[in-house]
Amino acid sequence: MSPHPVVQAIIDLSAGAIGGTACVLSGQPFDTAKVKMQTFPTMYKGFVNCFISTYKQVGFRGLYHGTTPALMANIAENSVLFMCYGFCQQVVRNLAGIDNETQLSDVGNAVAGSFASVFSSLVLCPTELVKCRLQAMHEMEVSGKIAKGQK
Repeated sequence: MSPHPVVQAIIDLSAGAIGGTACVLSGQPFDTAKVKMQTFPTMYKGFVNCFISTYKQVGFRGLYHGTTPALMANIAENSVLFMCYGFCQQVVRNLAGIDNETQLSDVGNAVAGSFASVFSSLVLCPTELVKCRLQAMHEMEVSGKIAKGQK
């Protein structure tokens, strides 16, 4: 017996929020180094140099710059994706004329997942821009692209 749709939506939203949080907290330092290297390709010799330089210049917190927008983005993205995926599976079943209890094929699941990702991208893109700018703030100040303290 499947849970009530509202209960299932709450479960999906919660799972997405927890997954998004875990993803950001474990990957943020690596993402920060990646963004800094992409934004200022000549400033660092490589990933390890970027990571160590950021730690020495700004400290441990420097590796987590942009975490708040990243958390907001990933929690929103994963929550919307998890919630919409079940709904999109139902839409694919209805369009294909398949019974509601029948499992979708791999292609049907792929179509439902692709459709659900459209909704999650609508919440991800704006916050991703803010996150990347916060991650590169120190280098932008050092390079003179923005005035010190202009944040």
